[in-house]
Amino acid sequence: MHIQSSFRMKKLSLTEALTDNVLESGSQDWLLHARYVRGEHAQCLDLADDLQKKNDNKHIYAFYIKGSVLADAGRIQEALEKFHSCLRLQPRDPEPLKQVAKCLYKQGRYQLSYEAYLEADKLSQHPDADIYCALAECLWNLGDVDHGVEWARSAVQAGGGERASSLLAKMLLATNNVNGALAAYDEALSAHACGADTMAAAGALRLRAGDPRRAFQLLGAALAQQPSHHAAALALAAMMLQHKDVDASLARLKTALTAHPECVAAHTNLGLALIAKKKFVAALTCLQRAVWAAPLNGRAAHDLGLALLVCKRPTSAFCRLAAAAALQPSQPYTVLLIAIALERLDDSRSDAAYARAVRLSPQDPLIRMNMAGRHARTGRLSQALEEAEIVAELLRGDDTPDPHLSSSLASLLAALHYAGAQLSESTSSLPDADSALSANSPASDDVNMGPDEV
Repeated sequence: MHIQSSFRMKKLSLTEALTDNVLESGSQDWLLHARYVRGEHAQCLDLADDLQKKNDNKHIYAFYIKGSVLADAGRIQEALEKFHSCLRLQPRDPEPLKQVAKCLYKQGRYQLSYEAYLEADKLSQHPDADIYCALAECLWNLGDVDHGVEWARSAVQAGGGERASSLLAKMLLATNNVNGALAAYDEALSAHACGADTMAAAGALRLRAGDPRRAFQLLGAALAQQPSHHAAALALAAMMLQHKDVDASLARLKTALTAHPECVAAHTNLGLALIAKKKFVAALTCLQRAVWAAPLNGRAAHDLGLALLVCKRPTSAFCRLAAAAALQPSQPYTVLLIAIALERLDDSRSDAAYARAVRLSPQDPLIRMNMAGRHARTGRLSQALEEAEIVAELLRGDDTPDPHLSSSLASLLAALHYAGAQLSESTSSLPDADSALSANSPASDDVNMGPDEV
């Protein structure tokens, strides 16, 4: 035992001696890299300073690592100086030039960053997907999306993986190429193990493209990978709210608000879900919080005005809707809600508001239906009948007409018929109109035609 112990001690001493000789005579770049990767930045800087002293300030990798440490600490200008020192010692190396371009990008100097990445691409001896992705991101910030798409495609072809594919999809979506963006996301999902951000973005786009089944799968997968993912929870809640699953929508919205308490969209959707649950005080609180968080958000003001109308507070609703219309003057539904609020206030300006809503969206059957109802309520039966015929034509041309709107049209036609209006053959031949006219409808004085079509 004593002999074996002394042999082990001699062997250990020999190993330590060899290691010390290597550290003294050989390169210590590996140790510098290891300390940087482990996050030992203080020791890394001390070692870099020692190597610079031993090499008369000509140690290229020490400059590179010091620049990386400074860039991670947010000291971008100092990091630029270190990377420029690398370039002065070795001008043909693309790696320090890539770091210079990255620092310029962090400073918001996108044009200079773009030029630096182009120079790095010239120096690179093989296609570099990181350079191509960075060039696409620079052009995105410079507003040149078309050329950015070309660089993003090059990044995908160079094997850029999930980053390149998702960047290409985002840029294609910015150019209104929804099919191309969907194809890019599908390629990324099939070829790579994508993260929650990519799956959430792909799911939201699938939902926008009218594929709720696939959108539900992608959003669910994103939440399974990251349960607190804000965007996925918000999109899934909106989908559930659209399908009248209010309780599940409320659960998802609470998850989204836990991850992002100041999210305007989450507060807004939560307020609309609470209105569906008839919890009006809580709904108004959520919608008011959304308006406070984003006072210049026209959609938040619009939704709060809608909730106030539902709560039969037309004066407050008009104030909020007027603010929303000032922020989004071309939004026809906001103008329509203003018209309804003015009508409930017995304001003569409601006719002008209804007319403006029709001018903003003349092919919208919902707006035309409300216009017809306004004419009927004021006794303008001929004009109401004209608008009803327009609504009927729009519904015939729609592949999937709204059943609620068809039912409202049938009720309006029945009321006009009993009020003495002469229906045309094309209008009275609607199935819903026939059923409404053949039913035992009440007298015209008892017909409830309040401005509640919205």
